Amino acid sequence: MLLKAAFPLAASAPQATYEIPYGSIERPNTRNNSWEAAKFEVPALRWGDLGDRSHGFSLINESKYGYDAKGNVLRLSLLRSPVWPDPEADRGHHQFSYSLYPHAGDWRRALTVRRGYEFNYKLRAFQVEAHQGRLPAYHSFLAIAGDNVVLTALKKTEDADALLIRLYEWAGKTADVRISLPESATAASFTNLMEKSEKTELPLTNHQITVPVHPFEIVSVRLEVAGSVRSHLNKSNTVRH
Repeated sequence: MLLKAAFPLAASAPQATYEIPYGSIERPNTRNNSWEAAKFEVPALRWGDLGDRSHGFSLINESKYGYDAKGNVLRLSLLRSPVWPDPEADRGHHQFSYSLYPHAGDWRRALTVRRGYEFNYKLRAFQVEAHQGRLPAYHSFLAIAGDNVVLTALKKTEDADALLIRLYEWAGKTADVRISLPESATAASFTNLMEKSEKTELPLTNHQITVPVHPFEIVSVRLEVAGSVRSHLNKSNTVRH
């Protein structure tokens, strides 16, 4: 048995869209054959969306990754009761959250991808005692100009004392993306997904670089910085606003 949260909608379309790793996929919401009927539940990451180009509805989640759509109804799987391989699965008390996001236009225009990230990675604030520090009252360690691009990783490189930033284009657009870097950044270059340098240097001007991105492309950039990478990452996690 599956427990689902169901939402009958005013908008509909032959297909629904779901987020997958570093992209999205459209799946039919009809049951015209056995292949479609088998999709009584499909996987997704942070959201599923159903609608037309005029208006639609995104169902955003933070811990439940099973969806289905049929006709004008979009559903999120909440609990299940299998007897194998774990007969105790999903028993007991459960607590989870999901968000309802009706919007104009399609999911691209509504920036559903960004709303999904915002719901899953909320700003965390904590109170500290008054103290002296070098950071200003307002500070951004890293900033990306472009709604169609999402930053997915900021980390130390595996084989050197350098920073790696990874981003991807989700809207199917070609664009030149401007990235504002830490003041200590001294050089920037492309790498592949295994963090191997592609020896393509990116011009660094006024602590900014411009990165060309293609539709649905994953881009990795290695940053050489002055000083220890660990100290830079600590600063990025303790910004005072």
